[in-house]
Amino acid sequence: MFTRRLLAAALLALAASPALAGGALEGTWGGAGAGGVSAQVIITGRDVIGFYWGGDYTDATHVRFSSDGADLKFDFAGGAAELKRVGGGAALTVHDRNGVAKLSLKHD
Repeated sequence: MFTRRLLAAALLALAASPALAGGALEGTWGGAGAGGVSAQVIITGRDVIGFYWGGDYTDATHVRFSSDGADLKFDFAGGAAELKRVGGGAALTVHDRNGVAKLSLKHD
């Protein structure tokens, strides 16, 4: 009996976890860095539906979320990016033909 209750409580907690309910990164993240560089990442569920970089929106491919949903990696035409939840914001690292850029993003 105790085992069933414990299992039921664990399943309920897991189902209510932010990582499974759209993820810790769900929503729109944006910010600007040095030199006028700006970025926006739009996340819904377990997918990146919008990525603004280099003055235009580009498709995100090969999206990979961490098991807790607090960070993700994805590719785009000409590079790759990583978004990690940091406190109340997020850190974006972009690798492209210009090198490596790091920006702090806020949830819009």
